[in-house]
Formats: sequence, structure tokens, C-alpha cells
Amino acid sequence: MTILVDTGPLVALCDPRDAKHAVARRELTRLGALQLRTCDAVIAEACFHLPHRSQRQRLRAVLAEFDVGPAVSEGSHDLWMDVLEWMLRHADHEPDWADGCLAVMSGRDRKTRVWTYDREFQTVWRRPDGTAIPLAPR
Repeated sequence: MTILVDTGPLVALCDPRDAKHAVARRELTRLGALQLRTCDAVIAEACFHLPHRSQRQRLRAVLAEFDVGPAVSEGSHDLWMDVLEWMLRHADHEPDWADGCLAVMSGRDRKTRVWTYDREFQTVWRRPDGTAIPLAPR
């Protein structure tokens, strides 16, 4: 099973002052044996929220230690078009690019779960086919 990691868990793991830091560490222990992946948009958001050198060093360490790699369909033109279509479908809720990438990629691989703290993944966001996005950890 593949776990797509969202910005919230990455930031929480890298910033001990984050309210979700302890929760993220516990969840990472449970998820660490699974295949962890993310997308460029999530890394960009994480860097925005982790502007200090020490925080980015922790981000690099987390990505390396837990072998968090790039999601497979990253950078493909078809992915971009599908994400833009998804964003247009959810425009009333003002989704961001990272959420769109995670939602679309989770729809491309039915075994994929998304590790996020964003409530919209439970309440609003759906895969392109309209089904719920499976969340991790469970």
C-alpha cells in the first residue's frame, strides 16, 4: 500500500512546536514500514511553512530516513490536466494545487491512502470518480 503524505504531517514532523508534532511522530511509527510518497507541491508548501534552515534540515532528514519518494505520476501533462479539472469541479471550496494532486493521484491507484490533517479530505474532497479518498493512518 502506498501512502501519499500531505503538507500537515510533514510540517508537524519537522517542527516540535507544531500542535500535531506528537501525533505525527506516533502515526509515522505506524506508517513507516509502508511506501511513503509525496508530490512536489507538498514539498513546496512544506518549505513555505518551514522557512528556517534547521526546519528544512529536519525535513530533509525525515524524507531520507523514511524513504519518502516522489509520487509516480509527478510531472505528467495528463496529471496537470486532471488536477486542473478536479480544481474546477471543487472551485466553490477553493482547493489548492497540492490537495488536487493528492486527490487525483489517489484516484489513479486505488490502494493509495492519503495522510493528511486537512478536514476537507474527510468532508469535501473526493477522487475524480466521486468516491471518498481513503485516509491514513487507519
